Amino acid sequence: MTVLNKRQIELVNLLALENSWLPMTQVAEQLNISISTIRRDVEVINLYYLGNNKVISKPGLGLKLDVSSTLSVPHDTNDDAMLGILKSKRLISMTTDLLSDSPDPLSISALAEKYFISRSSIVEDLKKIEVWIAKFSLAISKNHSGTFISGTDYNIRMALKEIITHSVLSNYQMTDSRIDRFSRVQLIAEFGQENVANCMNLIALIEEELQGSISEPYYTNLFSHLLVTLRRNLHPGRNMAEQTFFIRYDNREWRIAENAILWLENEYQTRFPAIEVNYIYQYIISSGMHPVTVAETDNNHHDCTAMEYAGLLVNRLSASLDIDFSRDAGLKKALASHIKPMLNRLVYGIVIHNPLLEEIRNEFNQVFTAVKQTASAIHQEQHLALPSDDEIAWLTIYIQNALEKTKAKKRVILVCSSGIGTSQLLSSRINRAFPEWEIIDIVPGARLKKTLQGQPCDLIISTIRLDDIELPVAYVSALFSRNDIARVVECLGTDITRKEKCDAR
Repeated sequence: MTVLNKRQIELVNLLALENSWLPMTQVAEQLNISISTIRRDVEVINLYYLGNNKVISKPGLGLKLDVSSTLSVPHDTNDDAMLGILKSKRLISMTTDLLSDSPDPLSISALAEKYFISRSSIVEDLKKIEVWIAKFSLAISKNHSGTFISGTDYNIRMALKEIITHSVLSNYQMTDSRIDRFSRVQLIAEFGQENVANCMNLIALIEEELQGSISEPYYTNLFSHLLVTLRRNLHPGRNMAEQTFFIRYDNREWRIAENAILWLENEYQTRFPAIEVNYIYQYIISSGMHPVTVAETDNNHHDCTAMEYAGLLVNRLSASLDIDFSRDAGLKKALASHIKPMLNRLVYGIVIHNPLLEEIRNEFNQVFTAVKQTASAIHQEQHLALPSDDEIAWLTIYIQNALEKTKAKKRVILVCSSGIGTSQLLSSRINRAFPEWEIIDIVPGARLKKTLQGQPCDLIISTIRLDDIELPVAYVSALFSRNDIARVVECLGTDITRKEKCDAR
């Protein structure tokens, strides 16, 4: 059975909207993929439609969808029906068995006996499983011995990690207790008490050597990776093909990863493939808990440094959101600290899940969209792998926090015609009412325009009438009473509403 992944479904839907030929270059640009990838996807799509060439390709013309006969356009594999596999204990367990045993086959009879259901029910379950694993470039295969999942070891590991993260760990509260009791019970039932305990103990040893605590979501990521490592390597009788070529590093993180594998080998009295050191190393340097001492010869690390990336992101978001983030001294540094391990994750294909993704996307939609568009443009320019929505959501938190601090902190100019004593009284009362504000100058009306030319200002508070001023102006008395405070707040509210209406247009 051939299934389509998300990208191939997007290609079919794109062609379905066109009544004529669509040039391959245009398709490649819209889907952000190469022309060679498009050609491979077309072959898979036509195989999906039972060999009928539904997608026609002609040199010089491009691609066209053949709608001369009835065409069923496939649904996205990420819809609720497909996610249902992660809500069914039987499907989770069966998928875990198939992934763990791969490439060894399991017979339908053995599966039916284990799960106390009919063979026909097993066949239906396998269809659902095949649709779900397709997004990991995996497939259900059959031979004379039974049914198995075919694909690379890396993709099988990614699918197993997804099951652990979503079906077991996605609902627990992120507290200091790490993995809550309910999730631990489920993990023990699926992976065994000894394995769960050893993974937690090993992470504690890694943290001790790192001299720091691995925070969420990196703890869950490393924990699920270790569980998958045990599940894949401890299966009796499996002879897994070992990858022998990979880069070795001469730094502290690599030595910690080597010690972790030695600990597992002593604990289980078995040898683990050398590549497992590299896998753990990747998770350590992608955890974001400390400066990474990566060797200069590491060709996998891009020329676009984290600080350069942060600078580009801040400057472009300042323009797109019409907010000057340059005054937030800590924003670029905080972003760079997050971006450095993020770039490592993208290099190594490490996926992290953000449990607040939907809330962030809904609550801060404008900022989320701006960050996604800006980050995608930077990644394309720098030839980096595109970040997932989960990664975008983490970046959005930093920008939203800076945005709210920027809104709270105002640069204010006071315009006062009274004497020095009165103006100082006005200044002190404003500082008491709005302590986060910065009064950058106190000037008479005649000097205001010249002062504005020399420095940026968010709000003018004046005791005299002003003409031809584009900035928001709050008119107050020299004594700055409670009514004056209300006028200032009202002035700011009116200005924010005006800006939001402009943004909506």
